[in-house]
This record gives sequence, C-alpha cells and structure tokens, in this order.
Amino acid sequence: MSEGMSADAKEAAKKALTRRARDFVTLVACFGAILLLMWLTGAVGLIEAFAALLVAASVATAVYVGTASILPISPRFAIEQTAITPEPSDSTVMLDALPLPAFEIDDEQRIVAFNEEAEFILRLDGRVNPRASTVIRSPGLLSAIENAIQSGTVEPAAVEVESGPDETWRAYVSRPGKARRTLVVLEDLTPVRRAARARSDFLANASHELRTPLTALSGFIETMRGPAKDDKDSWDRFLAIMAGETQRMSRLIADLLSLSRIESSEHVSPREREDFVDIVSDATHAFSAIASEKGVRLDVRAESGSIPVIAHRDEMIQVVENLVSNALKYSAEGGQIVLSFGLSGSMADARIKAGQSWMGAERMTLLPASGRPGTKERAVWMRVEDQGPGIEREHLPRLGERFYRADQSRGGKITGTGLGLAIVKHIMAHHRGGFAVETRIGEGTAFGVWLPAAREEGLSD
Repeated sequence: MSEGMSADAKEAAKKALTRRARDFVTLVACFGAILLLMWLTGAVGLIEAFAALLVAASVATAVYVGTASILPISPRFAIEQTAITPEPSDSTVMLDALPLPAFEIDDEQRIVAFNEEAEFILRLDGRVNPRASTVIRSPGLLSAIENAIQSGTVEPAAVEVESGPDETWRAYVSRPGKARRTLVVLEDLTPVRRAARARSDFLANASHELRTPLTALSGFIETMRGPAKDDKDSWDRFLAIMAGETQRMSRLIADLLSLSRIESSEHVSPREREDFVDIVSDATHAFSAIASEKGVRLDVRAESGSIPVIAHRDEMIQVVENLVSNALKYSAEGGQIVLSFGLSGSMADARIKAGQSWMGAERMTLLPASGRPGTKERAVWMRVEDQGPGIEREHLPRLGERFYRADQSRGGKITGTGLGLAIVKHIMAHHRGGFAVETRIGEGTAFGVWLPAAREEGLSD
C-alpha cells in the first residue's frame, strides 16, 4: 500500500515514525528513572523494580508497533481530511459551466452539488449537504423533487416558485437517464413578469386616458343631436370643448408615439455633433410669446460661446420644450421661469448645477447618469426653474412615471397627458445623461438634466 503513496506522504510517514521512536525512548527512560529513585530510597526492591521496568517497556513497545503499522495510511487519510480546497467533482464542474443556477439532490433529498449562482440563491452559507427541505420553502418544488426521485422522470417538470414579493423563479426538475441524482435548474422570471406587468399597466393607463376625451366627445355629440338640437347658441360652447378634447387626444397619441420611438432606439447612442446653445434657442423661441400671453417672464441664462454636445437634435429640443411647458403650466401670472444651462468640467459638477442649487430644498435623482464614474469628461447641464406651488416629497419618487401627475400638490387639476416627464427621462437615458428634481413648497420647482459633452476638436468622440 505504501508503494502507491506520494513522496510527500512517505516523508510525512517517516517523520511520524521518528516522533514515535523518540516518544518510546522518552517514556521508557522516564519510567526507568522513577523506578531507580524508588529502589534507591528503598520503596521497592531491585527485583520488583526490574520487573516493573520490563512490563513498562513491553507496553510501550506494543503501543509503538501497533501505531506504526498504520502510519503508511494515516498521513494520507489526515491530508485528505484536512484539505482546504478538495478537488471538485465532475458534477460540480458541469454545474459551474451552466449559465443558470443549478444544483443536484441525492435520493436522501440532500443538496450534494451546486454552482455559485445556486449557492447564492439558496443561501447555503457554507453548509455541507443540507436537506432540501431546510433551504427550499416552496412545497411545489419539494413535491416535484420527491416525484423525480421516486419515478425517475427524464422529462423536466416545470414549477414556478415565488421567492419574494416581486421575485419569481421557474424550476426545472429532472432525473436524466440513469443518473443517481436529481437535477434542478432555476430560471429567473422576474424581468419577464415585470415587463408584462408594465405593458399591462401602460395599456390600461393609455386606454383610460384615451377613453376620457372620447367619452366627452361622444356625450357632446349626443347632446347636440338630442336635447340641444335646436339650441344653436350652445353649439359654439360645445364645439369649443370638443375641439379641446380632440387636441388633448391628439397630444396623447403624439406623446405615445414619441415615447415608443424613443424606447425602440434607446440602446443606440447618438452620434450627431450639435451646439446646445442652438438647441435651446430653437426650443424656447415659440415659448416666449406663450409666456407673455400668460403674464409669465421666461428668462434664458446661458454661458457665452458654443456648447458642443453629441445628441439627437429633435430629442433634446423635445426635452427643453417639455420642461419649459411643464413650468408654464404651474406658473401663475406675474411669475418667472428661469432656464439656465452651461458646460461643466465633469458629470458630477454638472449634476450639482442642474439639480442642487437651492438651500433647504427637497431633492430626488429621477435618473442617474450612466457615464463612467471617476472620469473627468466634460458635461452639459440645463436647469428649468418655476415659481409654482412646489411638490410634496411623497410625490417625488414617482415623477417620470407614465401618466403620473402630482396635480393636487401643484395647485389643482392641470391639463396634460402625464407623459412629458416620462419622455424627458427616456430621452436622457438614451443620451446616457441624468435627470433630477428640486423643490420647495410654496416657492417653486426646478428640473435639471445633464449629459456628456462632445470632446474637443481633434479628439475622437
């Protein structure tokens, strides 16, 4: 058996034999010294002392020979037991190659092999071969595992597992071929379920928003064809309301189409080099007259010189228009809207200028910029301030959601589609930029955006 031992094992066995021999000599010498002392003091006779020494030597020899006979095996056994990182089994290697969380269960329903993803999800925390029932809380999955062990089902059984308030997994349980273990593979359904829920909510909200103007139109048409058929004086008022509802429905459809177009191209970064000064100028040109009609002063404050930016021109114009239009809705007569923008040395500095300018204000980052952290790339920022009623803090996290309007906190019912801020948020995500809000109750609200600036001429973008 010792012939199959490695050089390290043989060396360990040799050292162990040396230690045993030393212990044997030490034991016999100590016992002999004690007997010699007792003989010198007269406690025992010479014959008794010599006999006791022979007995002690015989016992020590027996122990030495008995333990030495198993030394060629003991070192190897000890090395195997105390190994820190044992060689992984074939099952573990195969499970590690899978892109999904997976683990194997033996006939005693113990988890005997797993990959890193499964260890994290099951929260094994270093436990060795735990029973499946101690880490799996789904009765359906435990039942599928038991059925696979008993019946040896080759076709995987799919079981959905709810592991949290908003987390769903699908477990595939099978016992392939003549395998001695049951394989469980987990698939995360959470993103799919969230997307389906988002689509359902979007369709429900869109249909509701479209139904409102359609119901109004239908009601006025019936009124004009029925009770008000001969009341021609009321028709102008009815037609004006119908025209307003028609425009509202047109705006809603246009915003839905715009949002859909932005989402479809959100993964493709813009490549056009534009001047942000021209973008703001074109976007605010028409709003000067609208603001004057409402008795609101629009103050545009810009840094001197051009501000180059890599952006989709029409989308950034839409950002400016939506933020200015939103500020006009909540500005009273005699108020002021301040639109300021400029160029900063970094994204962090641009974020501060866009969304952190008021002392004692409530703030919320609606979209963090996806730029490279720690870099000093230049950034463009823009901030639109109004003097409206402000927004309560509980509404801030939901700003930017589709069809969400915090009207009650901003002075009553305001007409609009509820998609303006959602469009801004998606456009800024398309441009790898950020979006933030800052508000003070009774004093006003400011929305800010920032995005990477174009690199200087002569440098590649």
